[in-house]
Amino acid sequence: MENSEIDAGHPDESDLLAAQLNSGIPLIRAGRARLRLALPDYRDKIPSTHRLAFQSLCKVYEVTALMVDELRKEVPCREELLAEYEEMCRSIEDDAVAMLEGKTSDRWF
Repeated sequence: MENSEIDAGHPDESDLLAAQLNSGIPLIRAGRARLRLALPDYRDKIPSTHRLAFQSLCKVYEVTALMVDELRKEVPCREELLAEYEEMCRSIEDDAVAMLEGKTSDRWF
């Protein structure tokens, strides 16, 4: 089956992302809350971390997690796209842990 057949009836990925970014949700605050749930060992440290890079990470995490939520609702499920966004969430969580532990990376500004 071709991708166009699989994606038929589903919104375009860029449209979904735009909807998440324009949802009116305070993305940084929501991302922090989501990270606190995902990373219980760092729950107390997350609210007091105010570096710009960490705030950006929180925002991206929230948008990515919202995409996962939306993709999980789709019937039929776009499994490859869902798996890609779930992997992005895990990668962001790993970056958050590294930041909270004081590590550095060229990816963070």
